[in-house]
Amino acid sequence: MIPALIILFLSALFLVWQGTLPLQIGFALMALSISAIIWRRIRRALTLRRIRLETKERKAKWGGIMTVVSGLSSFMGTSCHLFITRNDELVVEDVSGARLIPFPEIDRMALLYGRSVEKMGDRQLMKELGFRSIPHFSSVRAWVARNPRSRKRLLLVVRFQQPLNELEYSEMVVFSDIENLGNLRVFALRPEVAVKTAILPRRVRGKRRSLRKMTAPVLDHNQLK
Repeated sequence: MIPALIILFLSALFLVWQGTLPLQIGFALMALSISAIIWRRIRRALTLRRIRLETKERKAKWGGIMTVVSGLSSFMGTSCHLFITRNDELVVEDVSGARLIPFPEIDRMALLYGRSVEKMGDRQLMKELGFRSIPHFSSVRAWVARNPRSRKRLLLVVRFQQPLNELEYSEMVVFSDIENLGNLRVFALRPEVAVKTAILPRRVRGKRRSLRKMTAPVLDHNQLK
């Protein structure tokens, strides 16, 4: 959205400079684009502040805002709040209510970009992420295709020891940080998260330290059989 507003501003400026666009209309378009950019920045700052306050009020270790992609009864694309409590529980809150997931019930977690899901097959993802069985990412790929911005954003994959509950028969939940409000770098650094989480890619460009050191070891291929 912001790149489009910048293009609008520059286009209006160029057309005014060329004399092909009346000054009043040009200045109105430039003012509109600048105002929209500022408003989006302010709204983002307010949202981040709100999630920090909620995390502090709950005395939680971490908090973030994600988008549901698959695995929950919530509608696909629904925004939700995630927290890690002091009792090592993952709380997922959305319009349909709150879910409390103890960490011992989580088998494995993964952080990877949307484009990685598109490029890699399910068997390859199973091996790279250390899953014990083949995950099914077909619905996730379809969602990423419909939301191109998500290709450059991280996905959070959570696999459970057993289905979440009777109403939500799902062994895997996928969230997207499409709005970049998930605070996932801090999430990955939490010790209780790192021991269960695989990250793709395991090395961040410009960083010497490999992210694999912060993640749980990938299981040997023989163990996955």
